[in-house]
Amino acid sequence: MPTLEERMNEQEKLRASQDRDLADIGEKLKAQDGLLKGLAKTQSEHTATLAVHTATLERHTAILDRHTTTLDRHTAMLKNQETEIAWIRLDMSGLKDSVQAMTGMLHTLIERGDQQ
Repeated sequence: MPTLEERMNEQEKLRASQDRDLADIGEKLKAQDGLLKGLAKTQSEHTATLAVHTATLERHTAILDRHTTTLDRHTAMLKNQETEIAWIRLDMSGLKDSVQAMTGMLHTLIERGDQQ
């Protein structure tokens, strides 16, 4: 059976081991606390950056929407102009045929006048 002194020594060793373990746990907690604070700061910075990027994206989206509206309007105008040009070409084609017919008639009249 261990003596009282041996038991006291054993108890002292256990307390010293507990003190070292607690100190080690304290250091680890301190390191984890530092990591969490650093993470919180980084997350806050990232949130601020994201807010700036979101605002920029919203402005660019509004600009793109305005440009899309303008482009749609210009596309509609171009289609109308293409239709009008097609009609003008048809009219010009008909006019060309009429001018050629009139030129032919004038040649005929000139030839008849020369023959008389």
